[in-house]
Amino acid sequence: MAREVVKRCDICKQPTDAIVGKILYIPLTPNGGRQRAHSNYSHHADVGVCCSKKLMNTFNFQERTTFQEYQDRRRRTG
Repeated sequence: MAREVVKRCDICKQPTDAIVGKILYIPLTPNGGRQRAHSNYSHHADVGVCCSKKLMNTFNFQERTTFQEYQDRRRRTG
């Protein structure tokens, strides 16, 4: 008989129907962050349906861009 796994949101610690996201903490390296990568995270947290909207409204998340898009935006805003 299989055991039912209860999914919990790591933000509010409540049971949730689904995990909809994951937060990764990637610390900067001593050389100015040149070695950063998704595989170099030191901590993570699961985000449930209950906290996804709150999380997106709390932090100023930016959409992922290419290197060229980032450089163009940086040069325009000077």
